[in-house]
Amino acid sequence: MTAHDLIAHRNLTLMLTYRCNAQCAECGTFSSPHDKNDITLETGLAAIDWAKECGLEQVIFTGGEPSLRWDDLVKCVRHANSYGMSTRIVSNAQWAVTPEAAEKGIRELMDAGLKEINYSTGDEHIRFIPLENVLNAIRASVNAGLSTALMFELRAKSRVDEAQLLKSIEGLATQEQRDKYFTFIRSPWMPIRPDNIAEYPDGLYANKSNVAHRRGCESILSNYVVQGSGKIAPCCGLGMRTVPELQIGDALEKPADGKNPLAKAIEEGESDLFLYALHKIGPEKIVAWAAQKDPTIKWENMYAHRCQACMRIYRDPKVKQVIIDHIQELMAEMVYGGMVLRRFEQLAAEALSGKPTETAEFSHYV
Repeated sequence: MTAHDLIAHRNLTLMLTYRCNAQCAECGTFSSPHDKNDITLETGLAAIDWAKECGLEQVIFTGGEPSLRWDDLVKCVRHANSYGMSTRIVSNAQWAVTPEAAEKGIRELMDAGLKEINYSTGDEHIRFIPLENVLNAIRASVNAGLSTALMFELRAKSRVDEAQLLKSIEGLATQEQRDKYFTFIRSPWMPIRPDNIAEYPDGLYANKSNVAHRRGCESILSNYVVQGSGKIAPCCGLGMRTVPELQIGDALEKPADGKNPLAKAIEEGESDLFLYALHKIGPEKIVAWAAQKDPTIKWENMYAHRCQACMRIYRDPKVKQVIIDHIQELMAEMVYGGMVLRRFEQLAAEALSGKPTETAEFSHYV
């Protein structure tokens, strides 16, 4: 049994550009109007071809701000749709400057085959993109019957009134439309540096009282990212651009063995058992495990966003040294044990129900 056998779904995340009209503090992709890293349309279309060849099921367009490459974005959505692949766009809605512009943009994207759209707003984004843009975009997509989500930057104290925002959204569409097509998601706004501790509402920080309930990272080894630079990463995590260990391929280089660059990157990622540990166990549990080995590692009540805990693993010499010193123990206890138990539970459940079923998370080691 390999990591490939245990990853349920794989998607392509495509960054046509790292450029963004916003310059948010602590941006997870370090995007700004000054970042000129782009991939060509031809590379974007080729990446979709590779994803289809590899059996990936969805293409997610993000950045940077993908709508800054509007014509290329539409062409890529149409190309993915021609393969029957699901498509999603993550946007700050900079293009939805009026209700009419929002409707026109959504109509063009849906005509190309777009299936989902996610918008982002909060204290950082409203410094550059008016909230009215986001409301225009939500109205247009929900009324058009497009699956829509709003990612809201969560902090302990926010200048954007969440209750007022939700009240404004209520007036954009009927209750039936909102129930069917709209999702509101609160996502902690994280600093990129693991030693920069942000303030969040109570109950969000990882600590001993809740770490056992933290799940594995659903992004790593499930989302393969062709970045604005052409580099390929095995996750869409915040800050991953700064982690050399997460740069596992290059869309601009053809592998010597003739495989497509994405297939080669997937092979590279799935041969790394530590990446599977992150997928199965999650970064919070790994940091907590490292702290058991080295009590000088402090981690409780520091992280609400798991990507910041992941940055701690890759950028803290103490945590990295514990993993190096105890890697066999980590693999034996957390990865191999998790694989065996998961498969045992699946077989038992299938025997009882007569059909395959998902199993509970493996967390006895915390």
